Amino acid sequence: MSQIPATTPQELKEAIADGAELTILDVRQPHEFENDHIEAENVETINVPLNELQTLGPDQLPDSVSDDRIVAVCRSGNRSSFATRILDQAGLDVENLQGGMRSWKQVASVPS
Repeated sequence: MSQIPATTPQELKEAIADGAELTILDVRQPHEFENDHIEAENVETINVPLNELQTLGPDQLPDSVSDDRIVAVCRSGNRSSFATRILDQAGLDVENLQGGMRSWKQVASVPS
């Protein structure tokens, strides 16, 4: 089994600060997404729960999903690792956010 492409919260924070344009694919349930999610001017954040992603297939993702770089995120990194594998196998440039929103919150609260 091949390794799942991944990025750390610190690497993501730096990429966003550097102005990288990317899509955050949040695979949590809508109520989780509503509570908190990653936002930035240069980032398109969409919510497609993992169970929907599994039934949709990568070719049926919303048009707002960039073909350039996608970072999949969930609460802890487990669900998003499944999403990353699905999208990676479909040939998309996707990375799993290690540690999910739990880790992101720790890094995002620290000033750059």
